Amino acid sequence: MTFRMLALVLLLVGQVLAAQENFALPEFVNFDGRVRPLNSLENAVADALCEKRKCAGLKPQMLVQKIVNGSADSLNVFRVNRSMAVEILHLDPLRRDFKRSDFDENRSLLKQYAEREDSHPLTLEFSRLDYALDLFDSLQGQGFWRRISVPLQELSPLTQRQLLAERAYLNFNLPFLTWILACVAFALSFLALWKSRVWVAALVTQSLVSVGCAGIFLWRGFVENRVPLTSLYEMLLALVLGVSTFAVAVAAKGRVKPLLACGSGLCLALFLVMRSALAGDTFGAVAMILNSSFWLSMHVFTIAVGFCGLILASLLAHVMLAKRAFGGEVSVGMQKLLFGTLGVGFAVSTLGTLLGGFWAEVAWGRFWGWDPKENGALLVLIWVLVVMHLKAGNLVKPKTLEVLSALLLIAIAFCLFGVNLLGVGLHSYGFSPNLLAAFSAFVLGDILIVCFFSFWKRFKR
Repeated sequence: MTFRMLALVLLLVGQVLAAQENFALPEFVNFDGRVRPLNSLENAVADALCEKRKCAGLKPQMLVQKIVNGSADSLNVFRVNRSMAVEILHLDPLRRDFKRSDFDENRSLLKQYAEREDSHPLTLEFSRLDYALDLFDSLQGQGFWRRISVPLQELSPLTQRQLLAERAYLNFNLPFLTWILACVAFALSFLALWKSRVWVAALVTQSLVSVGCAGIFLWRGFVENRVPLTSLYEMLLALVLGVSTFAVAVAAKGRVKPLLACGSGLCLALFLVMRSALAGDTFGAVAMILNSSFWLSMHVFTIAVGFCGLILASLLAHVMLAKRAFGGEVSVGMQKLLFGTLGVGFAVSTLGTLLGGFWAEVAWGRFWGWDPKENGALLVLIWVLVVMHLKAGNLVKPKTLEVLSALLLIAIAFCLFGVNLLGVGLHSYGFSPNLLAAFSAFVLGDILIVCFFSFWKRFKR
């Protein structure tokens, strides 16, 4: 009798283990307020745990599988970014990656810090860790998966197509392929400054970057069923598309090789910011106020086009300063191109700012509220007006105008990134601590470049 009971217990245990082993994850889930494919959830889990696409060297898919079967408990998959958080939680101060069990003793303390109602960076870090731990624990229960599972056949045909398109988007990873093209285009355009034989290849590759960005826009627009211009990631993607397209067109027409090199370099820098500082590949639910307004889409699109024109003019000013620094002559045609591009960019940016006012009237009940982002856009317009007035009145030398035009790039960067770093105002949707280092390095680097081109001849003498 005892032997039979033991055999029955072993059989039951074997069935439980087999059920656990054969448990299949659903293809589509309802998570964080929206239905999404499984690979979208896997990316979100990796971002929540360690804020990158690989935790402990694991891809998101393998990470989730190991969490579900329990083998991730012994892996260092929790990233703690702040040394003060490590100290408060009494963790190993020499490490930044930890196991699930490392938080057991101080779980209640972590929750107390996470529940504080402030926007201090340390509180945000504790909130992220608390959410990541809860998510990790939830993923290990089969009941959680059954609760969030969504059969595809229960959804409308349009939603089915969107989910399949989102899954294909994440699997194909067109942003990564376009980033690789941007790296190649920059290398070729830089090499074309000395080797004319690769000039055409550089133009073609940079054109493919534009095609890739356009494809990303169309794909994201279909997946989200809206104009994809409501996040900082999508705004930067629009700038890459515009700068790349304008740089190819203008550089090809005037055979201004340095302009293509500058344009491809800026596109590559924007891609690096999107990949390192922003989570753009995981589609998220969009607030209704951002998803429904015609004026918002028109405002962001027009601002993006106008800023692309101003960025191109600023890059052209860099090229003109470099030519002066190394003994070249700046032609009248280049000067006309500079101020013509500034004029067009100013007109379109002004229109975009006015359209933003119409959207603000619809969304917030006021046309202009001196919000930091609005002030940043106004700063850009005033900067361009100053340059154009100095030009019209012949008040300064052409080289001074080129310096001011080159520094316009910093004013635009402040409008796009610097204001978001403040974390205040109604436009602080793009706040990210990771942007601070990139923004500071860009501003310092551009100032040094402009100073070098401006004073090189004097230093040489």
